[in-house]
Amino acid sequence: MPSFLSAYRALDDGRHRTEFYRMWRTAVHAGFTNEKALKTIGRRHAPHVEEMREWLLDGARRGQRVTYLVRTGGKRFEPMERAILVLGEETGTFEQSLQLLADFYQAKHRLILYIKKQMSYPMFSALCMVFIAPFPLLYFGQAAAYIGFVATGCIAWVTAGGSFLMMMARRYGATPAMVRSRFARALATGVEAGLPLAHAIRLASEAAADPALSAFVDGMDEHQLVAGQLHETFSNAPHMTADMIGALAVADRTGDFSTTLRKLAELYEDGFR
Repeated sequence: MPSFLSAYRALDDGRHRTEFYRMWRTAVHAGFTNEKALKTIGRRHAPHVEEMREWLLDGARRGQRVTYLVRTGGKRFEPMERAILVLGEETGTFEQSLQLLADFYQAKHRLILYIKKQMSYPMFSALCMVFIAPFPLLYFGQAAAYIGFVATGCIAWVTAGGSFLMMMARRYGATPAMVRSRFARALATGVEAGLPLAHAIRLASEAAADPALSAFVDGMDEHQLVAGQLHETFSNAPHMTADMIGALAVADRTGDFSTTLRKLAELYEDGFR
């Protein structure tokens, strides 16, 4: 079971990836090769990001392309970043792709900060219960038993509280508004990066991290995903509301996915339901 601190740090994945891609983009903009850029970035504090950087750096030293490295990097890379990095290198827009990923993970981190804020009360209540629940022992003069119970509870909360923390994070992250926010932002990022629409939709449904929405998208082939207007395709999709369908309709007509969908994602994250 993960400890409370390790689980809490794991929720900051978006922040660490944002820093990594911003620094990489800055180095590329300065004219550095990928090998020099990844070396200049230096060791990252987050283990998973450092593992990713070392994988890319070792490959760059051997003259391997980023496209090959991300495709063979396994779980080091998420589907969204893998697709955008490959597209960026193959189309000559690598610097733009790095900026898109930095923006995407920054928005993802803002969403996690909101979720952490929502979790603060139940987590604090759980800790208080460690002290309140055994209070009858102290009332009846069994101070040693009370101290032992509290000490055991605190140790368990610190060492195994990570499971509870992750459960609460998944609970808040699974609310329909948060699912729509992730889907809208990921779809806008994919389209802006130049991915084929059907591929961008599949990546967005995966980024939304909702089984019902993923099943809905997986149940359609490539032609069905792009044959009609998006607002018609998703009119019966799980968690889609009138405001989301309206934003998709505007994006269909104007071709502007970034402004409409990103703005709606921000509204969801600010509490709009």
